[in-house]
Amino acid sequence: MDNTKFPQGIRAYKPHEKAPSFVKANISIKREELQEWMDQHGSDIKLQLKEAKTGNFYLEIDTYQKPSGPND
Repeated sequence: MDNTKFPQGIRAYKPHEKAPSFVKANISIKREELQEWMDQHGSDIKLQLKEAKTGNFYLEIDTYQKPSGPND
């Protein structure tokens, strides 16, 4: 089962083909949509910028949690 989770109200796109090489991504934020989503998910949210097989960029919620060991 795929547990991929995406943030709402924020999107990442590849830069325009004529953009300078130091521009790695364009980010679009819909403030109200993002704020509503953040209010439901807490204040410590980590995102990963990923590249799909199609070459498009997307943001995914980083749900990784360090495994707890016997001394934790």
